[in-house]
Amino acid sequence: MKDNVTIIGASSAGLFAAYLLARGGLPVRLYDQGETLGPPPRTLIVTRRINQVLGFVPAEAILNRIHHIELLSRNASARVSLKEPDLVLERESLLRLLAAKARGEGAEIELGHRFLGFEGDGNGLVLSVKNRRRDRVERVRTRFLIGADGPFSNVARAAQQAGRGTVAILQARVVLPPWADADTVKVWFDREATRFFYWLIPESSRGAAVGLISEDERDASEKLRRFLKDHRLEAIEYQAAQVSTHALGFRPWRRIGGSDVLLVGDAAGQVKMTTVGGVVTGLRGARAAARAILRGTAYGRELRALKRELDLHWWIRRVLDRFADADYDRLLDLLNGRAKGILETHSRDEMARALWGLLLAQPQWLLLGARALLRPHNLVGGLRS
Repeated sequence: MKDNVTIIGASSAGLFAAYLLARGGLPVRLYDQGETLGPPPRTLIVTRRINQVLGFVPAEAILNRIHHIELLSRNASARVSLKEPDLVLERESLLRLLAAKARGEGAEIELGHRFLGFEGDGNGLVLSVKNRRRDRVERVRTRFLIGADGPFSNVARAAQQAGRGTVAILQARVVLPPWADADTVKVWFDREATRFFYWLIPESSRGAAVGLISEDERDASEKLRRFLKDHRLEAIEYQAAQVSTHALGFRPWRRIGGSDVLLVGDAAGQVKMTTVGGVVTGLRGARAAARAILRGTAYGRELRALKRELDLHWWIRRVLDRFADADYDRLLDLLNGRAKGILETHSRDEMARALWGLLLAQPQWLLLGARALLRPHNLVGGLRS
């Protein structure tokens, strides 16, 4: 009998892993505590890299294509025109598409089942899963366990791999304002409000998602409402999520009871800390886990390229967290033609390939970053242009 795989969590990473493993010929069963696939809905933006990672274009989930990104600080701005467009996706549609792909390859998806824990007996893992519809606990034996159950992963907790931080994402769906273009994302850097940024992502010629990243939901709510008021925007509905933060040195795998426990997506903190984007990186994590299982290789080895990318984003975020508003002004003022050309041809998911070219194109960015890192932390919020 072939080694079986059990996946906890119908996230995009979990469903994609189920699809790849079932296509590879393994028996796969995925459990999720939700009664239906998909909700809550959320507007996502991803780079073109998603097509390469998936091996297909997720056409059914695409709402819009973005050709330009406009970056704004207090006293500067810059516009980057993408050689290949970013894709605006609807999260629920993406999950349903991936679920259909997984089922089409023979994976079983069991909804309404809550993972409780596992025991190792030397011959594999025995999982305890509660069937919520029948109100009974089922015992499931598995050779491989993949935790794809989000930033508060019960699988990570059971494997003693929990403890990473999270940040809050909050966005409002609004009518596309007359000062915004349907093919252009706007990004505002406002160091006083958030160490990350605000954004406007057009969903179509009629609507957009406006949001920000903050340390907690209450703080995000207050600041987003103020931003909407300042820009004369009215929320149609709100979309919220907690996202894991990447941690240097974290090993998203353990061998327990003769079985392998692998974490993917938010459960593994596979998130770019520059933008807190985790869709493409989570899918890459799922592909690495599937390769490790199908090929019999080490998950850590399959993750090397992704880890380099995520570690680099972590270090860039560490620099940006020391930026004041004046530094963002300077950053955008220094965006010359050569550097802009690199940003236009390399996506946010290819920073490891682009960084040295960017620094060679604009070496003053290196000095700007070094000065920010050397600045006392208590001065960051007080500096203005």
